[in-house]
Amino acid sequence: MVLQKASEILIEFRKISPQDPIIFLDYDGTLVPIIKNPEESYPDQQIMNILERIKRKYDTYIVTGRSLREIREFMGGDFNVLALHGAVKSLDDGTTDFVKDYQKYREICDSIYSRREEFFNQYPGVQIINKDGGLVFTKWHVPEQLFDKLTAEVKNLSLATGMELYLGKMIVELRIPGVNKGKAIRGIRNGRPAMIVGDDLTDEDAYRENPDAFSIHIGDGPTAAKHSLGNYLELRGLLTEL
Repeated sequence: MVLQKASEILIEFRKISPQDPIIFLDYDGTLVPIIKNPEESYPDQQIMNILERIKRKYDTYIVTGRSLREIREFMGGDFNVLALHGAVKSLDDGTTDFVKDYQKYREICDSIYSRREEFFNQYPGVQIINKDGGLVFTKWHVPEQLFDKLTAEVKNLSLATGMELYLGKMIVELRIPGVNKGKAIRGIRNGRPAMIVGDDLTDEDAYRENPDAFSIHIGDGPTAAKHSLGNYLELRGLLTEL
């Protein structure tokens, strides 16, 4: 898809803004840049200020693959959140809901995580993030010749546990099966207009499951979104105008 200017997308969005759309925003790569040490990916004051203003005007959700604990640590408790790709819904009023069998998969992840030293020995540089219902294995610091072997081992874990395998940008992830951002967003919308913004393959689920939404992909390359912006900084300019 051809990248657009924020001003062009703004003109299109203004056609639906009187209908009170819900805003769904991915976190990593969308609101903040992707970095090699994801545990350090705190939001800067600029984006926090923008989001505070946005949520006063529109119902707004942060939609992320991160755990609820982690995204709350980054952003505080003043935002509506869909964590673990939609497996956990937590509202700014303090209420939290979990998908069926959440605790079962959380225990599976805890069990695998308890064996993390085995992975550290086999795959130097690997980082393993326990997301309280999902596990992420990062490849940023792993020797490239071990990428395929690591992916194959996590795939075997997926088959053994019934968890879903996901391959993302320099990560291999185990997720709760049957859960994705698109289904979670569709359930919250219940037919209401929406703007959905993301940058990764998990966000493609959101676009496909919500084909009527005003969707924006961050970055170049093929996408099911209706619009594309070059990077997270251009999105900040658009959100500021909104």
